[in-house]
Amino acid sequence: MTRRRHSLLAAVTALAGLLAANQTTAAVLRPSANEPDLQSVIDRAQDGDVIELSSGRWQGPLRLDKAIILRGENAVIDGRNLGNVIVIDAPGARIEGLTLQNSGSDVGAPDCCVFVTKRATGAVIRDNRMQGCVFGIWIHETEAAQIVGNHIMGRTDLRSADRGNGIHLFNASHLVVSGNHVEQARDGIFVSATEHSLIEDNVTVNLRFGVHYMYSYSNTLRGNVANDNAIGLALMESLHLVVEDNEALRNDRYGILFRDVQHSEIRRNRLEQNGHGMFFFSSTDNVVEDNRIANNEIGMKIWAGTRRNGVSGNHIVGNRQQVFYVGAEDQSWGEDGPGNRWGDYIGWDQDGDGIGDRPHRVESFKARLLYQYPAVALLLRSPALEMLSHLSERLPVMRSPAIVDHAPLVGEPAS
Repeated sequence: MTRRRHSLLAAVTALAGLLAANQTTAAVLRPSANEPDLQSVIDRAQDGDVIELSSGRWQGPLRLDKAIILRGENAVIDGRNLGNVIVIDAPGARIEGLTLQNSGSDVGAPDCCVFVTKRATGAVIRDNRMQGCVFGIWIHETEAAQIVGNHIMGRTDLRSADRGNGIHLFNASHLVVSGNHVEQARDGIFVSATEHSLIEDNVTVNLRFGVHYMYSYSNTLRGNVANDNAIGLALMESLHLVVEDNEALRNDRYGILFRDVQHSEIRRNRLEQNGHGMFFFSSTDNVVEDNRIANNEIGMKIWAGTRRNGVSGNHIVGNRQQVFYVGAEDQSWGEDGPGNRWGDYIGWDQDGDGIGDRPHRVESFKARLLYQYPAVALLLRSPALEMLSHLSERLPVMRSPAIVDHAPLVGEPAS
């Protein structure tokens, strides 16, 4: 995993160096605040030039079709509700330290604060503030772009479903998306058909999905915060993801949702106070290790064709229901190594090896009834259903398929 990350960063850095080497001697242009047309200044600039904007308001829309740097301190570029505020259409072009606002209102166009085209290999968007745009940043079939340290606020005057995404990645590769803050958009970071990219240390709050993956392969999602959304991290139809050291708290539905995800590694994530900590739907051949799944309504929901996942070392404690499992047969964990640490395990460890001496069976009688008879939801907290659940734990004839952890961990986890 570390080699993959270093290889990605090395490739992006090398590309940036090649682009810089091809630039002519840079000039620094400082247009007057009275300049009537900032686009004309951009058109006169040469590859490698730097345009520094003084504080104040500048008119967009703008198009960067050369490898220039556009930056400013306390400079505001206003798109005047006309399409994209800035289009980046040149390899190695950069925008830094600006406030961008007021794109058009067409979600289908799409209208953005920043639109990055296929030509803009190695483009850099760094330390900007964006507001009043339908989409924040749209990366369109671009290689090796960097989106770093931006703050993006969605259109709070629109319904959530009518807003665009904060950062939208489409059919791109070798991207670095790091240290951004996104709130009040539709999805924070939407990743579609994007490969070999790093999404790291971003904060996504008050959204539909904090991070939303679709049809994307061989990406790393590390150290992100996805709190107070409908869903923290939604990973769908994707392969070979590394999902580690993320935090998903207080999300209404799921901390992490896996739907049709295969051959991925999910490690050391903190999932607390969500509707469901993890929801697995038709996901196979993944490694799920050392996650903290605590104080959720349901710790892990496992559904519909989910099998052959290596689940071990997870701390599953304090959830109102530890596991909600629907399947045709028992699913076994901990057969070939250590299992998981359960807050409700009642057992012993006579030989002191840190593994319980008897398996931990997590019954799912209620889950089976709800799956077969949805109307049972009306009786979820009734004395009759509680009594049936109690009996199912003691009478083999009433037992339903369950999660069976053959090597439950006991004692406190190592610090």
